Amino acid sequence: MESVKNRNVWMIVVFALLACVAHGVVLFTPFNDYVYTSLVKLTLFTGLPLLHFAISKEGRFRGLFLPWENKKSKKLSILLGAVAFVAVFIGFAIIRPWLDGVMVVNALSNAGITGDNYIFAITYYIIINVALEELFFRGFIFLTLYRMGYKHFAHIFSSLLFALYHVAIMRYGATPGLLLVSAAGLVAVGLVFNQITKRCGNVIGSYIVHASASLAISLVGFYFIR
Repeated sequence: MESVKNRNVWMIVVFALLACVAHGVVLFTPFNDYVYTSLVKLTLFTGLPLLHFAISKEGRFRGLFLPWENKKSKKLSILLGAVAFVAVFIGFAIIRPWLDGVMVVNALSNAGITGDNYIFAITYYIIINVALEELFFRGFIFLTLYRMGYKHFAHIFSSLLFALYHVAIMRYGATPGLLLVSAAGLVAVGLVFNQITKRCGNVIGSYIVHASASLAISLVGFYFIR
């Protein structure tokens, strides 16, 4: 029984690394376009969790969304979402002097995001992309490992991978120093999202907070690309 449990843990780790590495590789190819990278992410971030649950027979994909273990966590998620929205603008005001606007615009352009398709891109980003990331990092990786009893590993592995995944995306839009600071911040954010997921018992609470922060980040991006 223990060997089966260990196998399932290793399956999660391998699938998680495979998805992030594959997505990162695409970023360095001619297919580094928002449409292609989104299709890759959609395929990997949903397909691999579904494959895991089909093979392991431990847990269900639907279990990442339901039930709510703490009804009060709904209000807390909304409150934290509002705090995250405001915090992004405060953070932007602080780092604005060191943020290269040209690099940000070029990074967005390299990913296929321009002023012409920005509204569509941010709508997809907030509704679909954030949901995929929460499903994958907080649901498939963190919540599944946590429920299997690997609580400390679940927190550390999911938050570190979440940070590294985003650093690969941000590589053209920030200086090395800012990337390092961002990576540390993303680890902290990942840990906070994990706590919200643990409290809610699903990924919906962390999605609310993540989507609120992403909306603010998208508005910051519009500041540069408009």
